[in-house]
Amino acid sequence: MDLFKTVIWYKEEALPLLTQTKEFYEKLELETAIEFASTGKEPNGKMHSHQRRVGYRKGMLGADELARKIEEIKRCTSFDDIFSITETVKKDIYRLGDLWSYDTALRIGFNLQIYPQQVYVQCGVVKGIKKVLSGGIPKERCVPTSILPFELQELKAYEMENFLCIYGKNKEKVLC
Repeated sequence: MDLFKTVIWYKEEALPLLTQTKEFYEKLELETAIEFASTGKEPNGKMHSHQRRVGYRKGMLGADELARKIEEIKRCTSFDDIFSITETVKKDIYRLGDLWSYDTALRIGFNLQIYPQQVYVQCGVVKGIKKVLSGGIPKERCVPTSILPFELQELKAYEMENFLCIYGKNKEKVLC
């Protein structure tokens, strides 16, 4: 399947699930959004597959630490601000990794209506970037959307990240 057709598939099949998650988090009180984001709670009440390795207990440790930083979170004006906070928490709690940090920041960002302006890179996204870009993969934690192919430019940065994760897995029915 070519990239253009894959983007069409993504918009029809996978993007609605991400949009559902976004809308779910937008409606929560910030305190609840922080807890749910840290533990990966999805609109269906289940833990997102990304957070299963972390587990509920570790996720709650992250939630407790983020709850102590709620005033700092409320002052965030950019996604980078939110991400910086989750990165700090990640470093303080064993087994909270890059994926937890990004996913948690994104869900909190959904709640605050603050979105990434760049594509954040973690394991699954690296595989997707390798498939769409010729040459080496970026070593940075985030990359500008402008380096990605034309076919992806109609997507928001967080949608590009989600697309690249799915595309990297090469499994169309798996939402990253």
